[in-house]
Amino acid sequence: MISSVNLLDARRRAPRISVDGFCGVVTQDDLHHASMSNLSTLGLRLERPFDPTTATPIVQLEIELPGLDEVVWASAIVTHAYLTPMPGRRADGQPRFWCRAGLRIANASRRETRMLRDYVIEQMVTRRSAA
Repeated sequence: MISSVNLLDARRRAPRISVDGFCGVVTQDDLHHASMSNLSTLGLRLERPFDPTTATPIVQLEIELPGLDEVVWASAIVTHAYLTPMPGRRADGQPRFWCRAGLRIANASRRETRMLRDYVIEQMVTRRSAA
């Protein structure tokens, strides 16, 4: 099978790194923690238990850059989400799901955007040098 990637899609040209970090997700004025597994200059992948009462297509993020004492504040659009059933039920009797979501950064200050870009590129260079 031949698969192709649309090279005109900017997401596929952006540097991307695997990370083991955390991200705060603000929805309806509440902060929820998520595990961050993938980070690029344009977006990230988060994982956390799915809560349909707080799920929104646009979220505010507090991205903790692993290894640095810095946080990037941004808003992001959920581009896709995959739900996987979890054992047990929620307090309201509904089934529980684990959510893996891809988010595209929609808005961040120039400083935050530059800090994220510099971090991703520096990590890529460091990892290539170590290999």
